[in-house]
Amino acid sequence: MIDPFEHWQEQAACAKPANRDKIELFFSNKKADQRAAKDICWTCPVMTQCIKSALENKHIEGVWGGLDSRQIRRTLSVNWDGQEIRRKRFPKCPSCDARTLDLITKTVERPNGGRWATMRVVECTDCGFEWQSRTSANAVDAYHAQRAERMIRAEKDIAKKRAASRRKKAASAKKSEPK
Repeated sequence: MIDPFEHWQEQAACAKPANRDKIELFFSNKKADQRAAKDICWTCPVMTQCIKSALENKHIEGVWGGLDSRQIRRTLSVNWDGQEIRRKRFPKCPSCDARTLDLITKTVERPNGGRWATMRVVECTDCGFEWQSRTSANAVDAYHAQRAERMIRAEKDIAKKRAASRRKKAASAKKSEPK
């Protein structure tokens, strides 16, 4: 069976003859050049495949699929050197910009096996976009763990306030009882 995404680069807007002289825009540090590169990406029929390829191959330099290097590093939770880091801001879906709350992680079997039999995948529940990245999956899992801890603390605080309110009502009812 022929994989329709195997040669997606040939269909990319940046690969068209009209845009070949603009390739330096994709690797420029100037914001104006990056915006021009992103404008080309927004017309591209294979933008999603480009984003996925950049994330899975850790292309952290340049504009890929409409994302600049800062956005790609944030999604992958890596620094300028490609090393995993914890950020205060968690990744969003690179395809539809959904919040981390809408991202889930899963472990799947590698198609060809290899040294590691499984890989970590992040999936957006809003748009269905998924990408393979251990660092992104770790960041999404950390977000969900922190959120669960906050929810438990909030529930405990509510329970304490309710108990204090009941004690206060019971004490005031005791005071108002005739003797």
